Amino acid sequence: MRSFRRVCAAGLTLGLLAGLGPARGDTIARYDCTIVGTMGLEPIGDRPGHMLVSFQYSCVGIDGLMKGATYTANVASEWENQKGTYLYGAGIHRSPDGYAVAVLTEGKGSVQMKDGTPAISEAAGKVVFRLASGRFAALAGRTVNFTARLVGPGHLVYELTD
Repeated sequence: MRSFRRVCAAGLTLGLLAGLGPARGDTIARYDCTIVGTMGLEPIGDRPGHMLVSFQYSCVGIDGLMKGATYTANVASEWENQKGTYLYGAGIHRSPDGYAVAVLTEGKGSVQMKDGTPAISEAAGKVVFRLASGRFAALAGRTVNFTARLVGPGHLVYELTD
């Protein structure tokens, strides 16, 4: 169970989430992110390897329209061994000259193991901007793709693209 929890933690540390791989299209944002606090790893109990994972993360924009912005978000996902489906995700992009609220519409995650430990963890999916103002106003109502990639313990890169 401990190994499975490490797998889920690595997989879920991706904040978010079919089409795993590098981002394609125009970059809207590239964020450097850190998990905040303790990740919730809760066995559902109906079968081995079935788990609910939730966590919060905080990010700094390093490229694209969101460069210099901060992003704080929450996410929850259901995991079946090394495959995850994101159930909930929402976050707020903030800068001195704009705000945007993004809500997850779909997402999948996966973890690949090497020598019994998580080696690659990634997620991909879509988010919709429910609110956008200031320099982010053009994003209002738009649905965009996201990818997340674990780059270290509790550290991930989160990207938004057209």
